[in-house]
Amino acid sequence: MSRRWIGQYSGETLINVKADVDEAMNLLENLNGNRKSMRRRILSGIGTSVKQAVKKSYPALLQKKSRTLFKSVTARIFKSGAAVKISPRAERDNILYGYALAKGSTIKARNSEFLTFKVGDKWVKRKQVKLKAVDWIEAPAKRYLSSSAYRQRIDELVAKEIARAEKAALRQKG
Repeated sequence: MSRRWIGQYSGETLINVKADVDEAMNLLENLNGNRKSMRRRILSGIGTSVKQAVKKSYPALLQKKSRTLFKSVTARIFKSGAAVKISPRAERDNILYGYALAKGSTIKARNSEFLTFKVGDKWVKRKQVKLKAVDWIEAPAKRYLSSSAYRQRIDELVAKEIARAEKAALRQKG
């Protein structure tokens, strides 16, 4: 059975589909071509699909929507080619607030005694505010990784790599 997990790496959410990619690479083993490039292209395709799934579920999971937060969701492959990292890189004043929403955090006043903000028609003063964790990244990613759409996407990516390798073989012969 393939193993999929989502975990933390330096405070960032990662999607690791190593076993699934290894399985796909075994199918491509007999083809001539750069296996590292093949693996990276497959991981890139998977990462893009997971990122789209996270973005698609974003409006339903967060009450107040932020264009910056929505656009900041990225999918990047580690240099080693071992995993895809899905992360919300929205930043303000060196604070990654996408992680603050995902993991929950406490916001404290820095430059004054109180935080002041408007709730409805009233202004409220607080020394600190606790944000509840909203699972807006991991839950949609897990749902996608357990769906048939994910399996279908891996099959598409493998077929694409086979076609690419066949085309390269024909160029070498001709």
